[in-house]
Amino acid sequence: MVATLFAEEPATGFSSLWRVPDLSPQLTGEEVSKVFTPWAERVKKGSVGWAPDSVAILSAARTELGSELTMVTGITLYSLYPVEGQNRQQTESRRTDDSEMTPTFHDYPILGQVKIADAAQANRWVDFLRDQIIPGGFFACDFKPRHGFRLSTTKGDIDILMCYSCDQLAFFGGSNIDQKHNPIFSSATKEILNHLFDKLEIKRDEPTKRRG
Repeated sequence: MVATLFAEEPATGFSSLWRVPDLSPQLTGEEVSKVFTPWAERVKKGSVGWAPDSVAILSAARTELGSELTMVTGITLYSLYPVEGQNRQQTESRRTDDSEMTPTFHDYPILGQVKIADAAQANRWVDFLRDQIIPGGFFACDFKPRHGFRLSTTKGDIDILMCYSCDQLAFFGGSNIDQKHNPIFSSATKEILNHLFDKLEIKRDEPTKRRG
């Protein structure tokens, strides 16, 4: 029997990466498994060839970020358009009614959002995020967040932007995060979010369609 991982307990082993999360009632177990299991099986097979020190590096990355993902009172999941507000000022300036201005999340236009106010449900999503913390690479990226998170806690909000291209994260609120191991969320995170947005018919930016 696999022990339940609560939001205040860091996950350190590889096994949590392929543990199928409980994201009910927003997604059923069947819906989650359909998206998550193929990815998890690939990671599980690939882990056989990982270096012996990989567990230690994974654990360090999770300590860096996981310590910030405390128990929450709610969470909001954002679908974002990856163009900062200053780049759309010319278009927006044509509008005279402020109520028509596109709402933003840290200056990125919000295409849609899912607000989960139930603490138990919200913490299941936090557990999922903690399970999916991995060490990221160190390279320059044209940061383009298409997903965002607002973790509401008793001490204030913690906001996170996630780049669609490289999974790099930007943090707002909480204490400073030690990023020696550049913690990020695995690609399974955005796959699950995209599935949820599609299920709820929430608009999301799809670069391949936009270019086509």
